Amino acid sequence: MSRTPDIAGRLRRWATGQALPLWAEAGFDPAHDRFLELLSLQGEPIHDTPHRLTVQARQIHTYAVAQKRGWYRAGDKIERAYRSMLRDYRRGRNWAFSVHRNGDPCDARRDFYAHAFVLLAIGSLVGLTGDRAPLAVADELLACLDTDFRAPEGHLEALPAVAGPRRQNPHMHLFEALLNLWMNTRDSRYLERAGRMFDLFARRFFDPEAGVLLEYFDDALAPAPERIVEPGHHCEWAWLLRWYQRETGTAVEHYVGPLLAHVERHGIDATGLLPDELLADGTVRTASRRTWPMTEAIKAFAVHGRHERAEALSDRLHSHFLSGAAPGGWMDRLDAQGRPAADNMPASTLYHVMGILAELDPS
Repeated sequence: MSRTPDIAGRLRRWATGQALPLWAEAGFDPAHDRFLELLSLQGEPIHDTPHRLTVQARQIHTYAVAQKRGWYRAGDKIERAYRSMLRDYRRGRNWAFSVHRNGDPCDARRDFYAHAFVLLAIGSLVGLTGDRAPLAVADELLACLDTDFRAPEGHLEALPAVAGPRRQNPHMHLFEALLNLWMNTRDSRYLERAGRMFDLFARRFFDPEAGVLLEYFDDALAPAPERIVEPGHHCEWAWLLRWYQRETGTAVEHYVGPLLAHVERHGIDATGLLPDELLADGTVRTASRRTWPMTEAIKAFAVHGRHERAEALSDRLHSHFLSGAAPGGWMDRLDAQGRPAADNMPASTLYHVMGILAELDPS
């Protein structure tokens, strides 16, 4: 018998009774109509920190999904946060990476990863309200990616251009955002764009010989010499690929099977947690653990019918991460010895935790 309802029911009680109220109340700044970046481990607001565009978009997405599914009503805070995101971060074609509490720019860099989450937020907002006006913003942003961020393969990391490797990660989140736009609009343009990201994954990011998703690449998207992989991203792609399969009928098992097999062989440690980074051969590179890879693993194994594995991971998520902080919060990072390694709670994690519920809750 499937154990997915047990995972979803336990998490739904935690989310509706604790997490969603906490981050909509203590985690919202009504003076500036903006979600906070951080709370203390006691659940108290932390104001003196840059406010990233990524966090605003993730929280708008999360609360729009929660309200649409009937888990929590945030009142007018979703719309207020969306308006303030446009007000504070958008400067014509430019979107600032972060602002100060008063709305002044903090980091004016244009970040591909953050742009992907703005698109995700818009898709979910349109799905909640039925108002398609925000799609003009999404289409403008996509046009910007096509021109300003254009690279021979995929998109540039940021503008102005930054030194260092290119990553698969922002492309993965653009894939997610495009699937979400398709789901909430049924506009085939978005699904066609998602197909381009799938093609990039298949041709560039996935290594069929090793059965892994590589993280870092040079300017031409050739793999970086140190072949770093992240178990959390293996799981996240496995989930996204199944979503894409449901929408298009595309066969994905020859990607999903190796990705999850690599996680099971190398990416779950003796304590049942996922280390942050491995090398492609399975060697642990970074042994610390964070909340978000656990959430992605639960989601991936559950949607692939691996319910016992998903339930074991769910137990560890609750015992190791969703405890030890204020109710509705989390201990976001553990060191290699399993000791708490964070002195605050990042709001950005809520998107990952609620992603399990969005996938597995039958409501």
